[in-house]
Amino acid sequence: MTAPTNMDQTQQATIVGYQSRPVTKPPNWHGLVTLDMVLNNLSTGLFLVGAIGELADPVAFGPLAPLVYPLALLFLLGDLVSLVLDLGDPKRFHHMLRVWKPSSPMSLGTWVLAAYAVPVTLLAVASVLPFAIGGVGFDLVRRILLAVGSVLAVIVAAYKGVLFSTTAQRGWEEARWLGGYLINSALGLGAAALLLLATLTGHEAALMDGLRLAARLLLALNLVAIVLLARDVRAPLRAAHGADGIAGLALLAIGAGVLLPFLLVGARGPVGVAVALGLMLAGAIAVRHAIVQMPHRLAGMPHG
Repeated sequence: MTAPTNMDQTQQATIVGYQSRPVTKPPNWHGLVTLDMVLNNLSTGLFLVGAIGELADPVAFGPLAPLVYPLALLFLLGDLVSLVLDLGDPKRFHHMLRVWKPSSPMSLGTWVLAAYAVPVTLLAVASVLPFAIGGVGFDLVRRILLAVGSVLAVIVAAYKGVLFSTTAQRGWEEARWLGGYLINSALGLGAAALLLLATLTGHEAALMDGLRLAARLLLALNLVAIVLLARDVRAPLRAAHGADGIAGLALLAIGAGVLLPFLLVGARGPVGVAVALGLMLAGAIAVRHAIVQMPHRLAGMPHG
């Protein structure tokens, strides 16, 4: 048997040195992406709950329109600002609109986000300045905008979950339930936000009771979505955060973000509902930031 040459030893060392290292470089995505995801879900969730409610019962939900759609537009503008700043070069967003590639989650998401902005903006203007857009036929146009905007809002709320899970980044590629979690979280945040607006403006008890029930049902579904998402990413999550980090994240995401709000949304005054919404936001931010940061925390760690 011949002794290994220096070249053989070098090749073996190279193979051993690289075989356990990640083949992808973590993206330069940090806090702005977390903020982008939260504002995205606040806009789409508030729009969805308000639009579906208005389509089902325009008499009860219509009076909330002057608050719902302008707020949804403000959240959307914040989302777009965060997205453009995170891209580093504002022209990149414009460049993405020059290409139509529906098979790419990023291309499709960019186009749907731009399309979603249209009904949100028109409905916000019509709600704040009803004399600017009116007439006999506008009720039909309004309902079309609500229906089309709702479909677009569902896609906008969920597309980042699809985008993350179709990458080769560790921790993201396993997150198959991220899109489902995001759309459910958006609806839960939207229901709680609309409930707070209804409570602050003193709307009828029947409307608020329905919103309380919807918020509680969505919180229960959110718990299921968190468990399914955690099951998907349990291995990279454990490697990235350790046992103590996972325990703290679970406390924020489930204890503060789901269980306490489930109790507090039943409060009759605005304080309890406001606290519930704040806790839901804290849990939502914790989950999203943990997902965003996983590739960075796992960089350089061997695959388990």
